[in-house]
Amino acid sequence: MKIPKLLFAVVGLFTSMHALAENTIYVTPYIGYTFSNNIRDENQLNIDIDNDVHYALGLETDFENGRVGLFISHQKNEASPFSDDGTLTYVHMQSALHYQLQHRLNSFIGASIGTTILDVDWSDSDLVFSAGIHGGMTYQLADNFAVVFEARWLANLIDSDTSTICTLPTGNETCNVSIDSEWLTQFQTNLGLTYSF
Repeated sequence: MKIPKLLFAVVGLFTSMHALAENTIYVTPYIGYTFSNNIRDENQLNIDIDNDVHYALGLETDFENGRVGLFISHQKNEASPFSDDGTLTYVHMQSALHYQLQHRLNSFIGASIGTTILDVDWSDSDLVFSAGIHGGMTYQLADNFAVVFEARWLANLIDSDTSTICTLPTGNETCNVSIDSEWLTQFQTNLGLTYSF
């Protein structure tokens, strides 16, 4: 399957970069909620993507006044009027600047760029270009642990030539979807726990 191979390659690359850099590594598992906009096909069929829970992982290292690293986010994708569920997986390289507000409280703002792995009925494309911006706050619980709250805006470039044949939930009806929208945007709220070493 494409997802495990891609993730293995990216994590291997990141680990190699860390070995060369010898900087602190920050590992942050997240849980969050995704809010999606709707997209429309050229026949005016409205594809209504449900808001849903997602899981994410951040792997970062220090770089000058901030951090650089990898962000991976995986979510279920239920979209009306389709009968089958799918998934969206973001794989982004990211960087962020960090600012100390108080003794244990920091804020950050950053950007990310990469790809989204699509496993959905409404698109035949497996990979689409995506990018985002994010910001939030961290509170240092101990030397190696911090709580993170962040918000992310993510944009996926949906090719206007994308088309697929789908099955509607009303029975054996089929539909022909040709995406007219240029962008699928999503907004995430994330709560995470960072372990540094």
